[in-house]
Amino acid sequence: MIETAPSAVVGAVTAGAVLAAISGYWLLSRRRDRESGSAELETGADAGSGSGRLPFFELADESDHRTIDPQILLPVVDGGERALRLATVACALKHRYGDEPLVLLSIDGEADDGRDRPPIDERLGEHGIATNTAIRTETVETDDVTAAVLRAAPEPNTDLLVTEWNPKGDGTTDRGTAEEAVARTPLPVYQFRLSRPPSELARLRLVIPRHVDHHEGFYEAVYNVKQLSAQLELPITVYVFERNVDHYRTLFDLVEIDVLAEFRSVRSWDELGSTLEARADPADLLVTLAVREDEIGWDAELSTVAERFADLPPRSLALCFLRADEPAYEDQFLRTN
Repeated sequence: MIETAPSAVVGAVTAGAVLAAISGYWLLSRRRDRESGSAELETGADAGSGSGRLPFFELADESDHRTIDPQILLPVVDGGERALRLATVACALKHRYGDEPLVLLSIDGEADDGRDRPPIDERLGEHGIATNTAIRTETVETDDVTAAVLRAAPEPNTDLLVTEWNPKGDGTTDRGTAEEAVARTPLPVYQFRLSRPPSELARLRLVIPRHVDHHEGFYEAVYNVKQLSAQLELPITVYVFERNVDHYRTLFDLVEIDVLAEFRSVRSWDELGSTLEARADPADLLVTLAVREDEIGWDAELSTVAERFADLPPRSLALCFLRADEPAYEDQFLRTN
């Protein structure tokens, strides 16, 4: 036992323990400290109805020198309620520092419902979440939405593309635009279908497929999910396809922004579907991280997500394709202290 060891050995053991703590174990203690007051998280209770929201911890703005300031591109076709919801989510994804704008790419040429509306940027100003968001509107006249988006996306300052997504493909949105954007740009492409205003969402449910945590865009995506959760005040439930959920908790804590999240292990996509069927609520937002085919973490099941999730209780869905080909970009999203 240590009590009977010579003092030199005791000193060596103590020093080794301190070094181990410095190298990473502090993350686990931070998580335990944050979660000690939440029996709901420790027991795995799942407030599927969205009632009794979890508390959020304020993270002091101590990182002004580490500007994380994405420019987000959002195509706008008809300027209706769906576009307003999408733009509100894009504002929530804007990070805490910097002045890069949300670029509204207004595409003139597609048929709309004929209503005479104020510009979407003016209507966004009525939403508190957009108060401090820089917004720039650009208009292009074309009937080819996909071509307009692909021409605009490679702009050097564009960091993230947000588009509308309709898993059922009922003709209310152009699925080809999102698919082409994923295939032809390495940018993160976040596709949303929002069945209600973001202010009425109850819980964010995040799906992390196997091995996606090894992808170079993983930490950026986690950062953005945390940002969305914090801005919309949504508690998070994370579903992983591994039994070792502590591994994912640790990775989650490595990323800036403190929010509380509970983690659940599921063995398969079928079990995930059954779990969501039993626990989820129509007011939930279901977000799945995705990668492009042949990238680390690719799973053929990802190509079936649209059909698999379309009829589950969460009526609002998102499919978030991670950034490709920029490993060094990840470093800015990790904690430095």
